[in-house]
Amino acid sequence: MDWINKKTAVLAVLLLSGIISFWMLRFQSLDSHECFVSVTAREMLTKHEYAWPTLNNLPRLQKTPLSYWIVAGVGTLTGTVDEFSARLPSAVAAVGSTLLLLYYLRRWFSPRTAAISAAVWTTSLACFRCAHSARPDMIMAFFTILCTLSFYAIATSENPKDRKRQRWFFWIAFALANLAKGPAPVAYVAMPILGYIILTRDWRVIGKLFSITSILLFLAILLPWPLFIAHKLNWNLILWKHEFIDRFFGEYVPGHYPIYYYFGIMFKYAAPWVIFLPIALGAPLNKFWAEKRPAMMFLWVWFVAGIIFLTIDGGKRQHYILPFMPALAILIGLLLDDMLFIRRVCTPTFAVGILKAHIAMLIVIAIAGPIVIFFKARPFLMPVLFLSAVMLAATILTTLFLRRQIQHGSVITIFAGILIYVTTCFYTFSDAMDINSYSRNFAQTVARLVPPSDTLVAYGMVSSRFVQYYGKAVPAINELSELQACYDKGNWIVCSSDQTSSLKDLPLHVVYSSESNKPTTGKHSSDATGLLFHK
Repeated sequence: MDWINKKTAVLAVLLLSGIISFWMLRFQSLDSHECFVSVTAREMLTKHEYAWPTLNNLPRLQKTPLSYWIVAGVGTLTGTVDEFSARLPSAVAAVGSTLLLLYYLRRWFSPRTAAISAAVWTTSLACFRCAHSARPDMIMAFFTILCTLSFYAIATSENPKDRKRQRWFFWIAFALANLAKGPAPVAYVAMPILGYIILTRDWRVIGKLFSITSILLFLAILLPWPLFIAHKLNWNLILWKHEFIDRFFGEYVPGHYPIYYYFGIMFKYAAPWVIFLPIALGAPLNKFWAEKRPAMMFLWVWFVAGIIFLTIDGGKRQHYILPFMPALAILIGLLLDDMLFIRRVCTPTFAVGILKAHIAMLIVIAIAGPIVIFFKARPFLMPVLFLSAVMLAATILTTLFLRRQIQHGSVITIFAGILIYVTTCFYTFSDAMDINSYSRNFAQTVARLVPPSDTLVAYGMVSSRFVQYYGKAVPAINELSELQACYDKGNWIVCSSDQTSSLKDLPLHVVYSSESNKPTTGKHSSDATGLLFHK
């Protein structure tokens, strides 16, 4: 690739990443975990209190605050904390992670390999899904990716100035990762480092990684907030023990998933590159990769050590795999580069066979999808038929380019087809799959009915979704006597449907009922349907 082609490839991958990451950020309603971030950020702006996070006016100390601060900053610029401003930081972090891959991979591989690997990452379900979520996971992943790549740069660089620069990157990113979602990044960063040391037996890398000034900077960034909170709590840190220690051992909010849980999740999050996954994981063991093999073994350790840690973890959740998925995407990118261009490890016959199998898999999905939907979920039949047509068109176009052996054209067509399919899929299903819209509609209707000067009180649980879309904090009560007193004072009372049975004997006047709007899934019913009372 000459200089112009290199620059074009970088811009093309960043454009691909930008389109996929920023596509329809505000289209779907926020889920409950996203609202943990959005409501907390909004209350920071309302109260001008940024060190003591609150959710519905109650302390929200379970998570470290960087995502709240960033969303609050975006909300200051946009004037509101809505779907767009809550998810924008994750979208920016997703594009940033793609840029990190482009920057670092060219140190160890060719610019073309860097571009293909970055494109695989940005088109994977792992990156796409978390880029469209206000949860702190993508922000944390950006910093853990920077930590891991800068560590390998430190371990392999012969330039003292470069090692020093990368060390600053490492420790600043490590501090910010822990502020985004600590202390999970300790394991996310430590596992590939430990795996590298065991693999290479290079204990000297520890000396290259540490310096007094960088560690002091790390502590200066990380420690002020937890020390402030610990002081405010009189060092009663039982909440953090539950979140960080008991959760790992499965004693607090356990995952209840089988030991092989992440084996299926890695295939799911690697989509649409699933067929390349097993081959990519076995690729570093092949000696024909020659000078690329050491870096590939580090990527292999990065991913495999991470999966081992997550398997041991008692509190399993599918999005926990996110910080390890870039390593897999890079290995798949290396495999694709060899198949399409180099043909050094993969023979032409093998490469063509795998690519044909991938094309065949897409065709089978495109044909079988509508058939399955016809019997299982007929209301989705037309959207699925439309998406199947898009997939077939993209597959045929890709096949034509591959058949003509226009190598650059084949790569462009592959990723263009994926871009069209992903964006079309998200657009087509965004309304049908917006299971949180019922909660949003109920809360917004209540907000229109209750005058801004009046007081709304919730009986029983009040969810973060309701607080987000109602627009302000809603105090909750649990005693019937207290509820009756609030009602007699002229306050408005809101109650979710699963709490209404206990109110049937009370003389309460129903102003609004959302019983007719039944959500598609039972687990979202608690704040999607309910009653509003007022004298």
